[in-house]
Amino acid sequence: MKKVLPFLAALAMPLPAAGDLFAPGSKWDVVTDGHRFAEGMAFDFDGHFLFTDVPNNQLFRIDGMSGKKSLVDGASGRANGIIFGPEGALYGCSSGDEAIYAWDPATWKKKAVTRGTASNDIAVLEDGTLYYTDPKARTVWRVSPAPDRKREAAAVLGWGPNGIGAGPDGETLYVAEFASARVHGFPIKPDRTLGTPAVIYTLKVPQDGSGKLDGLEVLPGGRLLIGTALGIQMAHPDSEKVAPQVIPSPGGRPRCNYVRLTPDGLYLYAAFGKDILRRKVNAAALFPGE
Repeated sequence: MKKVLPFLAALAMPLPAAGDLFAPGSKWDVVTDGHRFAEGMAFDFDGHFLFTDVPNNQLFRIDGMSGKKSLVDGASGRANGIIFGPEGALYGCSSGDEAIYAWDPATWKKKAVTRGTASNDIAVLEDGTLYYTDPKARTVWRVSPAPDRKREAAAVLGWGPNGIGAGPDGETLYVAEFASARVHGFPIKPDRTLGTPAVIYTLKVPQDGSGKLDGLEVLPGGRLLIGTALGIQMAHPDSEKVAPQVIPSPGGRPRCNYVRLTPDGLYLYAAFGKDILRRKVNAAALFPGE
């Protein structure tokens, strides 16, 4: 029997129907296009939008007010997943340089937090602890907060990890098993080591069984949004009883490789390789009772 973390089971609410996820009359709008592989996405504290183009070694910023797109780093080290830390620095998985970089948003100069491993996606806790996935070594690494910045293997796995994210309460680390249907939950202990994992979400996959589970976000209430081979999926923690809902990639686009909600919860951003789209959500359906 699949294990479900108790606090998630208690908080989880019924999912909205797929058609109810989006605001009535809304449609997909193109945020940016013409990329080789647009990936990691993050919003800063002022609502500005950051994303990467992995093979082009580029890190972009889109101004939250004007919509102007700026290239802030043209030598990103093939940066992939990115996330803002509690102190305001932007952290990124620059696997081409075998580095985790921290960018200063005031200057966009970067420095290595740690070196020597591959990396794909990254998560951060409120105390500054970093976790990132290393598909090549099948490992989740942990980097302690400044000033120590000590790197240790948090979990050595028998499968390739990809998307990663901390739950809203900071008590669980979620890791997507890329070539499968499974997202695993690791309890985060007070010392920031990880406990025994459990499969929390089981998603829908193509006939070949490879879900290509990628960038993800766990919402208050325990629901999951994730980019997959079939498009965007929303999943309930008890996904064996409550079927995941699939929103196919629009307009014949390839798989969805990353998803993020805006900080105000009004828009869903989704990456599809060559472009990034957004669509207004039905907040009442996505966040019932709030």
